[in-house]
Amino acid sequence: MDKRKLFVGLLWDVGLPAVVFYVCQALGVDTVLALAAGGLAALIRLGCVATVRRRLDGLAALVGVTFVLLLVVSLLTGNPRILLARESILSGAAGLLLVGSCVIGRPVLYILGRRLQPGKDELLAQWDERWRTQPAFRRHFVLLSAVFGAVLLTESAVRLLLIYLLPIDVMADLSTPLHVGTIALLVGWALWYRGRRQRAMPTGSLTPPTRSERPRAR
Repeated sequence: MDKRKLFVGLLWDVGLPAVVFYVCQALGVDTVLALAAGGLAALIRLGCVATVRRRLDGLAALVGVTFVLLLVVSLLTGNPRILLARESILSGAAGLLLVGSCVIGRPVLYILGRRLQPGKDELLAQWDERWRTQPAFRRHFVLLSAVFGAVLLTESAVRLLLIYLLPIDVMADLSTPLHVGTIALLVGWALWYRGRRQRAMPTGSLTPPTRSERPRAR
């Protein structure tokens, strides 16, 4: 998986629904229909990506199913707040997955990190070895996944509270900035933590020693 493609895909996932929503609002479209149009645009994009790649990603399927279900319930009840809860449900599910992976199996960010290293078999083998033998290496990914999960769960809860307390139009306008702000907070913290961790490491300890560099047993 290419890092640049991942970043561009994230921009599309966040930006496309927001652009469609604000365009609809500018044209005087009802808030519920504007939200539905934004979600539908994201759903169409997911379908196009799945067609090009010739496979449907599990996360894409979850996003699509969640949107369709909430849209149906929102239209049947006439309550647009239900449709606004889509981001909370997705953030909450992602947060639970991240936190849960710290307890069961391997942390999600460790698995994602491996996927971001295509074709680097030697590096991945080193990662597997360090996972088995170095507790500090394991704690690094556990901490990252736990913090990311906790932030997403907090954002989900705050968003639900704001959906209940604020007028629909106000919350609809706040939804995208809240989403972008959460991502920016996580990226900023990750960069700070990475720099702090690297500064705390002695020079030359960022990668495990090769076999020839390891001391021989006497």
